[in-house]
Amino acid sequence: MYEQKIRIITEQELTKEPCLTKGQRFALAIREGVDPMACKRAANTRRLPDSADAFLETAHALGFLAWLRFAVDHYGSVICACEGTLAEAVRGIALGDGNSYVGSTSGDTCVGKRAAQLSQVLAPLVGTQYTAIEEFRMLVAELREKCPWDRQQTHVSLLDTLLEEAYEVALAIQRGSMANLKEELGDLLLQIFIQSEIASESHEFDICDVIRTIDGKLTFRHPHVFGDVSAETSDQVLANWQKLKALEGRQKHFVDSAKLLSSIENALLAQETARLDGFDFESIDQAFDKLMEESEELSGEMRATPRNEDAMEMELGDVLFSALNVARLSGINPVRALRHSFDKFRQRYERVCAYAAEQRINMATASAEELDRLWQAAKST
Repeated sequence: MYEQKIRIITEQELTKEPCLTKGQRFALAIREGVDPMACKRAANTRRLPDSADAFLETAHALGFLAWLRFAVDHYGSVICACEGTLAEAVRGIALGDGNSYVGSTSGDTCVGKRAAQLSQVLAPLVGTQYTAIEEFRMLVAELREKCPWDRQQTHVSLLDTLLEEAYEVALAIQRGSMANLKEELGDLLLQIFIQSEIASESHEFDICDVIRTIDGKLTFRHPHVFGDVSAETSDQVLANWQKLKALEGRQKHFVDSAKLLSSIENALLAQETARLDGFDFESIDQAFDKLMEESEELSGEMRATPRNEDAMEMELGDVLFSALNVARLSGINPVRALRHSFDKFRQRYERVCAYAAEQRINMATASAEELDRLWQAAKST
């Protein structure tokens, strides 16, 4: 694949390697515990197993080939420092060269030939969907290790960025731009990978666990595809979906929150565009007065007889849009503010449900007074 950019040397030769003294960038493949100084100077290091047999396990060999591609593409050259049969295994996998080994054989096939044959099978998979996930995971892991900004990020610090990227995907879809959608999906994918990489660093889960989890969930929720349940229409599929979510203990509360937050981001973008054009309130007081004005107009529509639902919807939208102007001009992040209120309400509502269960109260038939009593109890704890 990259024959001119890959060198295979002995561990002893590594100490004389010009790259170490001239400061040239290189990636290094080496056994654990060998020459820590070389490892420190390498731009990227991959550890090799102690035996050729372990190295030639299919999963390990494919991972090594994926790493080679990543290392050459990002650092220009690769040095593999190893000895004996392991060196021949590495040579066979990396370079497809199975003719140089003259030592002992395994059966009728030397290690180098076995490795070269395996490389012929695996090498065409590198750079395709079969290694794309691992290659990108290595890139994200490298950023976490080498970039100061990426290194200091946490699950919480990236939350706003995650939401922002999801909104931008939605906007690209609404605009019908496939080129923009491809780019924004990549930005969103980065957020999924970096969240998974952060979790893997504390041995919680990794990106493969994420994929396995959603694979299992989709299989479980599609018994009409993978089981013996019948579903001829989309409505039947959705009905089964909700039943299965209930079995998993997942409730349908608050599912529209993401849609609401996306609308908030769109509204803020429109307001910011108008501000850049010079069309904006002069002060937060003016924005607040406008909010009160829109609230009065909403109140008027609510008191009208008969009520005009379309007009009420329009006025409510004006109230929300005006509230966003107040937040923007006061320097308050409305998405974060709404998230805090949303979290507070959700926690209190969960306590209400728990109190109702403890007192054997059916919330669907309980009186308004009884529900208010539960709510006040939840607020006080």
